[in-house]
Amino acid sequence: MKLNFFCDVDGTLLPFGKGLPESALKEIEKVQREGHRVFVATGRNKKEMDPRLSVINFDGGVYSAGATVEYKNKEIFRKRMTESDISFLLSYAEKKSFYSLIQTDEGTYMTQESYDFFISSMKKYIGGVITVPNLIVYSGEIPKTHAPVCKFLFLSSEHKGEDMRTELKGKYQVVDNTVGLPQSDMAEICQLGITKATGIKEMLKYLGEDISSSVAIGDGANDNEMIEEAGLGIAMGNADDDVKRRADYVTTDVCDNGLKNALEYAITINQK
Repeated sequence: MKLNFFCDVDGTLLPFGKGLPESALKEIEKVQREGHRVFVATGRNKKEMDPRLSVINFDGGVYSAGATVEYKNKEIFRKRMTESDISFLLSYAEKKSFYSLIQTDEGTYMTQESYDFFISSMKKYIGGVITVPNLIVYSGEIPKTHAPVCKFLFLSSEHKGEDMRTELKGKYQVVDNTVGLPQSDMAEICQLGITKATGIKEMLKYLGEDISSSVAIGDGANDNEMIEEAGLGIAMGNADDDVKRRADYVTTDVCDNGLKNALEYAITINQK
């Protein structure tokens, strides 16, 4: 059976603050030569992809944590927040004094204050800054011309992250951040029912293939659903404990040939 691999970015393809391991690139190229497909499955939108991943000829991707699905550069699924969602979440963030990062089709909008806090937090907690292209810093009111909204990210300088989870539960998909910041300081706010797993299912439906052909590889909270629901779920050695508990297999650390070993394991199991 030809396999469909879905790989997370930060902590899976890319070690935090470092480039793509050579072993990962070579193994991806090998499995693609053998006829398997390799997709990216990320919370980033397409325009936020780290340029260091451009050396990989992905067959497509699940972007914005499932809100966009593309195959061979053709969009096959999209789901965006409504104007009502946007209005509600902006008002909620203002009420709670949260900084808002607004992910859209053209990039992620944030105020200068939000940007400064985001960058300083990354430097403080992960010792560097993750490369995220198309961060659009604005002043004053949010631009009326910005593209459709994929999701929000809320930052709290007052460590009110638990408020987001409690107060928005049942209305939105509130996901722990996967960039290494404390969960009390940051969370992702996605549309209810939209996850990387739903994106994978949309891709497989388009391809006419069964869920058993899918292999999901990840390390963070927004990978939970895809690791549980894929035919084979693999957690990185550096993954959160909760992710590891949901996985069928745990590979080595991202800096210790983790992705290479994950791909090799899946191929070996598939051949039995």
